[in-house]
Amino acid sequence: MRGVAQIVDGDSLAVAGQTYDLAGVDAPELAQRCSRGERLYDCGLLAQAALMDLTAGVQVECRRLAQLPASGGVPLARCTAGGYDLSEGMVYTGWALIPPGGDAADQYQAAFGPVQQGARERRRGLWKGAFVEPWAWRRGQRLAGEPLADGASR
Repeated sequence: MRGVAQIVDGDSLAVAGQTYDLAGVDAPELAQRCSRGERLYDCGLLAQAALMDLTAGVQVECRRLAQLPASGGVPLARCTAGGYDLSEGMVYTGWALIPPGGDAADQYQAAFGPVQQGARERRRGLWKGAFVEPWAWRRGQRLAGEPLADGASR
């Protein structure tokens, strides 16, 4: 599919009416908060904005990866914007991580591992402060002071 992208969150987008999850990466959830020093900030919204920046003004092309299962009914895809791999771009900016495990984890670790290490060393995106990995956040882990789902703080 090719067209103008509508950004859903930091690792999901819609192209030509089809929603895709970017293969090989996991970004903070929209409601997720991270910290820099003592200050909490909306890192999920910033990850979404980073993907918007990578796709602004260019055609996006997504190739569904049939060999990988869909997550929550949303197919995984390799997507490019102006020829630039969006999964790699999100890892480069520090707003997405390579998730552990899964059938293709080694493939993505090989492809994006050095990019993620560079983002970490240069303290880009999430790496500027403290964060909970998105997969742990979805399981209920939170930073100290971050509100829980019921509005209470941890």
